[in-house]
Amino acid sequence: MENPFFSVRFRGYDRAQVDRAVARIRQATEAGAPPHPDSLTNLGFQLTMRGYDTKEVDEYFSAVARSLRGN
Repeated sequence: MENPFFSVRFRGYDRAQVDRAVARIRQATEAGAPPHPDSLTNLGFQLTMRGYDTKEVDEYFSAVARSLRGN
């Protein structure tokens, strides 16, 4: 799993929260216990100034969920 790149926008998802979620998914997957795909929706990231682009982040987590489902 590659490190994703997200654009930074004036208003977007809290970067630290997103980075922690990506790290947790990577660690779980590498340990052989990937998260359930349904747990990757509605993660509740806070909006903040100078945060990650919300559409890019949402698409990334949707793509990870699809890959875990085998789609």
